[in-house]
Amino acid sequence: MTDPFSIVVGAASLADICIRLTQFIKEAKDGFQKVDQDLEDLSKELAALSSVSDLIKRGFEVDTARTLNLRDQQIVNELWQTTRSTLTGCQDLIERLSALISQVLGNGGPRHSKSNSLRKYLRQQSKEGSFVELRRKLNAHQTALQTSVAAVNLIYTRNSQSTSNESFTELSKKIADLGAELESKIISMQANIASASERGLDDAVRSAQNVVTLASLNKHFYTPQTVSSIFTGRQTDLDTLRHCLFDPSSTNESYSQRRFVIYGLPGSGKTQFCCKFASDNKQNFWGIFWIDGSSSDHAKQSFSTIARVGKVEPNERAAKSWLSSLGRDQPWLLIIDNADEASFPVEQCFPDGDSGIILITTRNPMLKVLGTVGPRHYHFGDLGETASIELLLKAADEPMPWSQSTLDSAKEICKTLGYLPLALMHAGKTILSPVCTLENYLIFFERNWNRIRKMKSSNDVRLVSDANATIYSSYELIHDGIVAKATQAAEDALDLLKIFSFLHRQRIQVAFFLRAASNPRLEMLDRKRQEQEETEISSQTRPKPTWKQTMKNLGISMMTFLLNLGSRPVLPRMLQDALVTGTFDEMRFRDALKELYQMSLIYANPDPKDESYSMHPAVHRWVRERPEMTIADQAVWCQAAATILTQAILLPPLGDSEEDEILRRDLLPHISQVQNNERTIRAKFVENQESRKRIWPVLQPRFDRAGAIQLVKFSIVYSQGDQLEEAEKLQIQVADFALRTLGMEHTSTMDIMLLLSSTYWKSGRGDEAADLQQRVLEACIRVRGGDDLKTLKIMDAFGSSRWAQGRLVEALEIHRVAVEGLTKLLGDSHVDTLRATGNLGRALGKNFRFTEAIKVHSKVVFGLQKQLGPSHLDTLIAIDNLAMAYFDRAAFGYGHPRDLDRAVEMEQEVFNQRKEKLGREHIYTLWAGLNLARIKGVRGEVDEALTIFLPGHAIARRNLGKDHFGVLFGELNYGRLLMYAKRYQEAETVLLGVTESHKGPRKGHPDRMLAIFSLIKCRNLLGKQAETKVLLDELTETTKNLFGEDHAWVKYLLDPQNLSKEPDDDVQTPITPVDPTTESIAPVDQLVPVAMVAKYGHI
Repeated sequence: MTDPFSIVVGAASLADICIRLTQFIKEAKDGFQKVDQDLEDLSKELAALSSVSDLIKRGFEVDTARTLNLRDQQIVNELWQTTRSTLTGCQDLIERLSALISQVLGNGGPRHSKSNSLRKYLRQQSKEGSFVELRRKLNAHQTALQTSVAAVNLIYTRNSQSTSNESFTELSKKIADLGAELESKIISMQANIASASERGLDDAVRSAQNVVTLASLNKHFYTPQTVSSIFTGRQTDLDTLRHCLFDPSSTNESYSQRRFVIYGLPGSGKTQFCCKFASDNKQNFWGIFWIDGSSSDHAKQSFSTIARVGKVEPNERAAKSWLSSLGRDQPWLLIIDNADEASFPVEQCFPDGDSGIILITTRNPMLKVLGTVGPRHYHFGDLGETASIELLLKAADEPMPWSQSTLDSAKEICKTLGYLPLALMHAGKTILSPVCTLENYLIFFERNWNRIRKMKSSNDVRLVSDANATIYSSYELIHDGIVAKATQAAEDALDLLKIFSFLHRQRIQVAFFLRAASNPRLEMLDRKRQEQEETEISSQTRPKPTWKQTMKNLGISMMTFLLNLGSRPVLPRMLQDALVTGTFDEMRFRDALKELYQMSLIYANPDPKDESYSMHPAVHRWVRERPEMTIADQAVWCQAAATILTQAILLPPLGDSEEDEILRRDLLPHISQVQNNERTIRAKFVENQESRKRIWPVLQPRFDRAGAIQLVKFSIVYSQGDQLEEAEKLQIQVADFALRTLGMEHTSTMDIMLLLSSTYWKSGRGDEAADLQQRVLEACIRVRGGDDLKTLKIMDAFGSSRWAQGRLVEALEIHRVAVEGLTKLLGDSHVDTLRATGNLGRALGKNFRFTEAIKVHSKVVFGLQKQLGPSHLDTLIAIDNLAMAYFDRAAFGYGHPRDLDRAVEMEQEVFNQRKEKLGREHIYTLWAGLNLARIKGVRGEVDEALTIFLPGHAIARRNLGKDHFGVLFGELNYGRLLMYAKRYQEAETVLLGVTESHKGPRKGHPDRMLAIFSLIKCRNLLGKQAETKVLLDELTETTKNLFGEDHAWVKYLLDPQNLSKEPDDDVQTPITPVDPTTESIAPVDQLVPVAMVAKYGHI
């Protein structure tokens, strides 16, 4: 914050010096016979400057009592800093002006000369130029001060939304007016600065300009495309829509959510109309969002993007819930674009509740019934003759005024094109290019139309409507114009256009191509690094291969060589050239984009932070299905698009940053589109081959290493997008290929098997995942030995699977062996060793070896803080584990007094950091919230525990489903919290539901055993001992079979005292007192981190 004293003192000093100079001028004026205009004007300027200084003083004093968000506070601080500088400049100018006047007139003023004016005196003493210059500079400084005050006032008004009684619309209008006033002051200030040559005020200009962009309450603005600078027509429709959406008297009271449908022909301007409405009314909405309604998958991906804005889990349910939760002080607009397919359930895209406005664009007239306000829907056909002529001539950049012959030619073109806006835009760009002129355009158009007409009348399966044919014909002329240029940019543009047509038509990001150019080298360098590291570490531990293994490895090497023989990635020329030269010419790529953008074949995303492009659906399809595009050509360009997407994705361990995660989410609709196109092309090949009735065998597409890598990378994107079935299909396909060609003992086969096992885990199929890991581990031991680095890492992962399955004794032994091996190979301070040691600590804790677990986790926390820093995600996981180790020791009656205090301090900090950095709906945040609630419940802070737990549990149920094992674990602990609150009947219902929800292999899981234990205890406290016998028999049999009769779990769960005592007594009497002097635990303040890096991972 700027020093308050300096601002207040500066404003007061300026006011004082203004008063003194004003008094001197008054005395000077009395010495002249007539009124001196210069002195009159200067007096007024000083009075105004004094008022501004008083305003600054009062404003700054109020500022110290206001609370702003960090960004706005930084801007205000900068404004006050420039204000202080300007105040100092004002004082200096007034002092110089005062000295000049005193020097000219003398201390007593011109009382001896009644006839002369100040200007004459100045002229006589050659001071007139200095006087004029000082007044100009003073005027510039005064304007700068007024502008800074206006800028600060705008920010304060903008931040008054939560305390103001004004509606969002009223407050938004006030802020817009203040913004217009500020812009006017900035223009005036710039003129005064230029006139006075006062460059020292440039900082004041920049500070004020930073505020102009804040002259709106709109915080989020996402639309499908930018509004064309030559948008023409539809003004009456825009005005009517604005009236019926914002005028309360026009709304239909039987509906609470306001919806409006725009349906009509392709290319009739439906999407542009919605974007124009959003842009014109931006100030009326806190947020403007859009959904790609072309398919359910694309809609889900759009909701995932919205969810990221709301900092909730990236899925449709979370995004709709977030929109529904926004209050009336955060009004929003949702555009559902291109909901054309009859099978697409548009209603499922509507958030619940009565908030928000929804616009729907579609070619399907049946959807018009979804409108709820005003006329409820618009039907867009042609644009109308007058508006069409205007649009065409604007697009062609015909100079005004338009002659009658120009208007007549335009009229004929518009009539031929059916007054369709998209076709008119293409026609204008063609005339501008210039492929043809306004006068002969129709000659060229008819040639293309005849070619398309032949296609329509042939047996071609590609059906073309008259409206689409008009668009296609106009597009062909643009295409021919680009071809005729015969430049590198034009050739690259056509390549890009073909690739774009096989991607999803929305949000084709520049980053896809830049990553595709740079990632192959990164992967090559990382592969070499891994090979070198593995060779150095494992050369001494790996067993010498037998003669049989040597021959098998030789055969695999030959097979790999043959599979890659002649293999070269299918890429456009600009990327192929980059492979040859080793550098990617980004300017060449951008020149190609510029060609397409200038011809309106692609549209730029309106968000300047999102460098991406989109295509109109009609053009998108036509590029892909032009008569000149054979099926073989389609296959080539589709593969080029797939290769670019493949190279944009990094395989683990690369690509683990938040930026990479966001990129993969953005890639999902494009991968889905490419694979759909691949299936369509493959079906056409089969159909053509069958129609020719050849007796020769049909050649199948080759599946090689590049194809396998493509499917693996695509599967990672599907998995991250929660499309686990699709991910599993691709991974199984690659796994089968690897098993056939390489065998189970090859490293690549093991890697794909492990990836498949992680997909099984995400799908809730833990037993299948663990079985697959076991197969991989056994193969790895056979080939590489038990002490190999890869073997030990797989062993650690397998131990975690056994831990999650509840096979705790087995998990403990597996982790012990893995940690010993990793320590021997890497040392005990290596990050991989520390992670594995943390897993060992969890296994120790679940086997009731609590104090050992605490010591292990403390070591891991200390090591990871040193290696990765206190805010790294892995460090936070370690602290979470340590906190819960303290909790377990206390909760199961083995602890000492400070355990719960330590646990709650650490877990609270982990929870706060995850909520701040990852968002309140991230799985890590929910997990930390659950753990914190468990600790507080045992501490007797039940109300606070439920306040933390219930919102997070509702989110988990919504995002994961009620039968997810993590959600069931939450339900188990909810029942236990209710018991702590002595709400036993409610607890009984919840716990019974948990025991019944664990089905199949999970019936014997320790979580279910703990639920049965808690249910027995609850019924005993309710006096329902008769209803516990069957449960007790099952608990006894299952726990003994799972752990053995002497395991601590069995003793605890079957202890009659534990099954009957009040929950408050659970931690009162330690079973085995612990001597705290034997522990070596770091102080809590050394274990708690102060910040967190947002990352993702498994729990």
